[in-house]
Amino acid sequence: MNGGSINPGRSHICVAMASDMTSTATAKEVNIGDLLTSRSSTYQVQSFLGQGTSGKVAKCARIGDKKTVAIKMIKNHGSNIQMAKEEVATLIKLKSLDPDKCNLICWHQDFVSKGQICLMFEHLDKSLFDFMKGRNFQPLPLMEIRPIVQQLANALNNLKTVGVIHADLKLENVMLVNHAQEPFRVKLIDFGLACKVSAARPGAHIQTRPYRSPEIILGLPFTEAIDMWSLGCLAASLYTGTLMYPGLNEYDMMWYIVETQGQPPDNLLDLAPKTACFFKRLPDSTTGGKKYQLLTREEFKAKTGIQPMANRRMKFRSLHDLLRVRVINSQNPADRAAEKADLRMFVDMLVGMLQIDAAKRITPHQVLEHPFINMGHLVSMKSGSSYVKSSYEIMEACQKKTTTSSRVSSLSGSQQQPLSGTSHRVRQNLPHPSAERRSQTQPGNIHPRPCTSAQTTSSAKSGMKRKIYEEDETLHLAKRVKTESHRFWIPLPAHPPRPFSGF
Repeated sequence: MNGGSINPGRSHICVAMASDMTSTATAKEVNIGDLLTSRSSTYQVQSFLGQGTSGKVAKCARIGDKKTVAIKMIKNHGSNIQMAKEEVATLIKLKSLDPDKCNLICWHQDFVSKGQICLMFEHLDKSLFDFMKGRNFQPLPLMEIRPIVQQLANALNNLKTVGVIHADLKLENVMLVNHAQEPFRVKLIDFGLACKVSAARPGAHIQTRPYRSPEIILGLPFTEAIDMWSLGCLAASLYTGTLMYPGLNEYDMMWYIVETQGQPPDNLLDLAPKTACFFKRLPDSTTGGKKYQLLTREEFKAKTGIQPMANRRMKFRSLHDLLRVRVINSQNPADRAAEKADLRMFVDMLVGMLQIDAAKRITPHQVLEHPFINMGHLVSMKSGSSYVKSSYEIMEACQKKTTTSSRVSSLSGSQQQPLSGTSHRVRQNLPHPSAERRSQTQPGNIHPRPCTSAQTTSSAKSGMKRKIYEEDETLHLAKRVKTESHRFWIPLPAHPPRPFSGF
């Protein structure tokens, strides 16, 4: 079941918003206890689950039967309208997928109330970030990381089938469904930055910084492989209890990536428009050496006026250093052997996820078939190891799919219809996003001077929406170097999770 019926082939997006709506529906501040009204129902705001620069997410109860939903309220003005329209376009595309089987949040409808664009979703438990925060960012055991990775790889695999890039996979955007009753069952949420693979354009400012892939940092063309990089960063953070690449700006990010995995190959740096922001070209050499070298921190500061910050709490010279992050203390020899074998497979999977060259990166389908996920390396140890038995039990519990009937039936009738709050007049005013993007830059066209101020408009010209995160606000600093003005995006400091105790 797909949580509602809609024709994804409509020529216009069915979302209750338009640029001229401000004349008839002025945005009002929404507080706890306020009522939000769609064409078919009324919902009372019970609490706020999160807040960003463009709006809030509220936990609401439907008047009459007290059914709980989550409503994302987006301020109805400026660029928010286009961003909301594009998010709904993605959600409509995902209606062809079963949200439970595909580990995706279930979207029910959209409407406008109090001048707010409202997107109504199923109510879930808590984010992985809040879950980790609640346990002081103590790392998870591999047997608990496995089902999370399996379900997210399943979500990405299904997104791939419909040609969608999520573009913002991180701990905050993965929700536990109901941890008390369904331990470690998760769903992927927040499609505010998602786009079609066919609409992906170089230069887009997407992905939260610690999860940002090398191709995005370098301004290269990209595909859904950027989500796999983010998943690798997420899995590593669950294992270590801290961020793998906690850069405060993109230079720091590139520094940590090079420190751990070596620098991107020359063929990628030859094509990347932002190479000069991070690397210097070496004199021509006949020795077969590399063409580029990462700028030192002193060189970067001299070039940009920006002081790099070293805030990495765990230093890795290789992804294989993860094999030595935690000590295996099992007293049972069979458990020790099983956990060591499991860790080797986990690191092998991470190496595939975090390939710098996206063309060599593991795919979601390959993750689902990887030994760490299918536990083929543990089969022979099952009889003598409690670790293996527990691993199988956790995976089996997470793979028991809950039926969608109870959730869908609770929002039955017209409430399931995404059109319920949408007037014909508003729908007619909204062109399909693909029509707006036909005249935009085609894939492969890269801005030739990415370090100049022209970089700030590349995302808008490409047709990709640009989201400013509260933790990822950018500060524009410029310094003239050799008569050329360079501009570099500097995010405000993020607050990385604390490392696990004792490290």
